[in-house]
Amino acid sequence: MKKISAWILKALAAGLAALLLLNIWCYFYYNVPVHYTNETGATEYRWESNKFYRKGTEGFAFGRTNNEGFNNLSDYEPGQEIEILLMGSSHMEGMNTAQEDNAAAVLNRLFEGEKYTYNIGTSGHTMEYCLSNLEAALDTYEPSEYVVIETRTLSFTTGDLAALVNGEMKPIESHTGGLVELLQKLPYLRLMYTKYLSGDEGGGEEQTQSTQGEALEQPLKAELLGRTLETAGQLCRERGVQLILVYDPTVYADDEGRGYTQTAEEDMQMVTDCCEKAGVVFVDLTESYLRGYEQQHKLPYGFYNTSPGMGHMNSWGHELFARAVFQTINELEG
Repeated sequence: MKKISAWILKALAAGLAALLLLNIWCYFYYNVPVHYTNETGATEYRWESNKFYRKGTEGFAFGRTNNEGFNNLSDYEPGQEIEILLMGSSHMEGMNTAQEDNAAAVLNRLFEGEKYTYNIGTSGHTMEYCLSNLEAALDTYEPSEYVVIETRTLSFTTGDLAALVNGEMKPIESHTGGLVELLQKLPYLRLMYTKYLSGDEGGGEEQTQSTQGEALEQPLKAELLGRTLETAGQLCRERGVQLILVYDPTVYADDEGRGYTQTAEEDMQMVTDCCEKAGVVFVDLTESYLRGYEQQHKLPYGFYNTSPGMGHMNSWGHELFARAVFQTINELEG
């Protein structure tokens, strides 16, 4: 009996030692903050403030969240002047690139102090969630000129659009407190959860394509999208700002190495028409991305340690995104 007890204790000690070493290793490989419900409603949640993070699963990037828990180079002070508010998904959040290379940082360099861009891009925040949070974001940050919303897809479902129109978007919950929060603070367990359970290891908000069944619902989707964009556009106009919707598609390479995208023509036409009617500026990065691939032989998504072109937006994608927004704003202002 004593031998069995001694063996169990040794096994437990070895397991704890292994867990400790794995967490130390993950601290420098995959270490992300815990997220909490955002009481302002500007986003569904925000990360721990002033928290170090490192991601080595796609590229190898590290940084620190600001005082609000967002990925910006500087802190936010209430009443601070913000000309451009940037909203979007994990691609805009930019935790897979160096902080100085994400779209917000590039925009701030391009404008050279003339306009300041504040980034509240957050993982899981598709266009529908950004529009759902838009009014709260406008109230919280009071941007003076523009709101830029990023979307990875133009193929929306009638269910999501209907929920958005009816104010019934399902909240993105934050599981914090007690043992759950303690477990989230262990980098190795967080990595295992992300890799095998959450399904978000490859970039999360990957675009989907319209099916034949969905094509039958196109008129309904157009009606719902038109209504929600009109509401969003009106909210922005009431506050004297211009809403800009930016589409950043995935670029694929065929067997001969030529770049292409898989955007359905009916989806592109639907979004273009709805934006025009709602007074929303629509920026399509398809041509920019394809030209960048043809001329520079670079893909806007993917890293040296991932499948080419897949996963999150890389620094090249962020640069092209920022350049397009910069050019659009300059054209709007003459």
